[in-house]
Amino acid sequence: MTDIRLSDEDRAFIEGQLQTGAYRTADDVIRAGLQVLREEDEELRRLIEVGEDDFKAGRYVTFEKAGDLKKHILALARERQDVRSTPEHEPSRTERPGGRF
Repeated sequence: MTDIRLSDEDRAFIEGQLQTGAYRTADDVIRAGLQVLREEDEELRRLIEVGEDDFKAGRYVTFEKAGDLKKHILALARERQDVRSTPEHEPSRTERPGGRF
């Protein structure tokens, strides 16, 4: 069996979750936290794979100076803002930030 030591802050958080009635036991709180951690890990691995695929396919931008990077980021932000302000645009769940990379 794994021995788990919790800080006072973590114990208080678990107690708070139990008091809300959302969880029946401390084990349930820990399991829920581990599930979130697993999901975040899977999402991170998926995003890394997307980035690697984009790089292999040549979907990236290089910059000579840091100022050029800043200009590019600001242009992307303006472009995204323009698209979002268009009434007929409803962002899909698959849209990636800076979708050009």
